Amino acid sequence: MIESTALRYFREVTLRGSIKRAAESLNIAPSAISRQMQGLEDELSTKLFERGARGMKLTGAGQLLYRYAVESGDQLDRIRAQVEEFDSLQRGHVRIATVEGLLASFVSDFVVDLSKDYPGISVTVTTAGSSGVAEMVGRHNVDLGLVFGRAPRRDLIELARMRQSLCLMVAPYHSMASKEYCMMKDLAGLRVILPDPSFGIRQEIDRACAKAGIQLDLYSETNSIAFLRTIAMKAGIGTFLPRDSAMPELIAGTLVAVPIRDKRLEATQVTLVQLATRNTTPSGLRVAQLLTERMKDRKS
Repeated sequence: MIESTALRYFREVTLRGSIKRAAESLNIAPSAISRQMQGLEDELSTKLFERGARGMKLTGAGQLLYRYAVESGDQLDRIRAQVEEFDSLQRGHVRIATVEGLLASFVSDFVVDLSKDYPGISVTVTTAGSSGVAEMVGRHNVDLGLVFGRAPRRDLIELARMRQSLCLMVAPYHSMASKEYCMMKDLAGLRVILPDPSFGIRQEIDRACAKAGIQLDLYSETNSIAFLRTIAMKAGIGTFLPRDSAMPELIAGTLVAVPIRDKRLEATQVTLVQLATRNTTPSGLRVAQLLTERMKDRKS
């Protein structure tokens, strides 16, 4: 105990009015309490109680000590609460749903760092399209979600946003690989593999093509970002992804990112969402805070 035994017994005797009733409340022998009270009076060289037939009443000195005992007890309770809260922030299980493109770099790096800094917090990561992520958050199946674009449901709140500009991804030997940048009109007739229409990336590309009045040569579509990257590398076919979605390949030099000069595609983003009515656990709050800080620190 942080609080001394003598002070704790003193508070109980004052509240109960006698050593006998205090002993019954604390379930200890009256003689143990009596020795502690005598020890306090000896240490302070003053009487703390007036003892009479109707019980024990505080002297003036006793009243001063009691005020101190109450204040220190309240302070100790606050410290205990803070310690318990701190411990709960360091432990727990958090469920995250995310669009697949963030797994290659952003989410994997975050989980690795989290395991080092907060070994008591375990994380489950599930991947889905943006609509699927939003649905899992809305149904309480996960605590946090990372969607491409804005929150697609009104019952979700946005905790943070991170710029994820879309680029043309091609193999190093592709004719577009040497371009410093490209315009949408430069991509007319380009053979590509695209995410299926359930992906926010696909929806943004379709809108950009319609606005530019061009058509792409759609070779294939898929619901796998990993498959997009593989085909773009091996078949010399273009695709569209944020840099984070292909960071291992960009670092290895097996893919090249060509920026697209298009305001809409340059402004695309990922959003961290949470159910507005959900009571979040302390560990969930900590993970949300850490994700928010990391997203704000990231540059497009």
